Amino acid sequence: MGPSEIDFAPSRISKGSSIHVLTGTQGEMAKINRNGELQGPVVTPFPTSIIDGVILDQIWIGIWLDIEFRQARMAALPIEMEWKDGSSREDLRSSINSLGREEILPSNSLWHRVLDSQPMKIGKYGDKVVFTTVSGIYMIDSDANEIWRGLLPRWSSISIFSAYDEIVGIVEFPGGISIWSKAGGVSVLDPSNGLEIYTRVIDFGDSVSDVTFSDEGGWFVMLHEGSIAVMDKIEGDHFLFRTSGPVLDAEFSDGSWKWTGWRHDGSLIDSETRVSGRENVGVAITDGNILTNDGSWSRLQSY
Repeated sequence: MGPSEIDFAPSRISKGSSIHVLTGTQGEMAKINRNGELQGPVVTPFPTSIIDGVILDQIWIGIWLDIEFRQARMAALPIEMEWKDGSSREDLRSSINSLGREEILPSNSLWHRVLDSQPMKIGKYGDKVVFTTVSGIYMIDSDANEIWRGLLPRWSSISIFSAYDEIVGIVEFPGGISIWSKAGGVSVLDPSNGLEIYTRVIDFGDSVSDVTFSDEGGWFVMLHEGSIAVMDKIEGDHFLFRTSGPVLDAEFSDGSWKWTGWRHDGSLIDSETRVSGRENVGVAITDGNILTNDGSWSRLQSY
């Protein structure tokens, strides 16, 4: 069996050990195995966009953000349960505009919380969730119990950009919880209490869009205008490489970084980039399989 064609426009994959969760631009969700085969129906648990999500063991935890209604919420969905569709957009509108109507919740959810400020990013550390809003940074367990909360990191040398800066990466690594900002701010937090134990600002010459880490490959930083940066250590030097467009996802396998993005795939082998064009946009890579924005799969094209 090969990967299943997806009948919605995917926006990202939350990666687990054996099951991944696809999310779409209109709130669609689907479970797939490591081969890309669907493991249940495509559903829309809540009728608005999903901005981010993570998998903790057998639970997917994600954030929905509704610009029209100015609402954000977080919920946990058990992966082993068969998911079902939730309420419609019209049901949600009626619930918000009518006094006394029952609140619309994401279907299939173990728990659900309305966030009181705009969310930015979600990540994990071990079996805990770490997420940021414009008001602060929080750690919770898989049952939504708060472990700690703190202020967002601040970097004085880029404070002029603070009104436009945002958190774009929350990445677990052996040194703690790393927080990455769009303007190049980097902070490492003690996972036991959320206190900052290391901070720096990196001038990449471009804004950061996403970050990933591999024990073998180190750090891989995706930049907005079509470059990447790699680093062995978070406190070390970085090395920039041009690509043919923005990179949207990456993985380290067989001794090298491989990625996909805007109309191209690429790999970094012996400090040399190898890039191959594609007709569509690669939104995610998993085990060398590329999921594109039209819901189709193909193998990485940069070999």
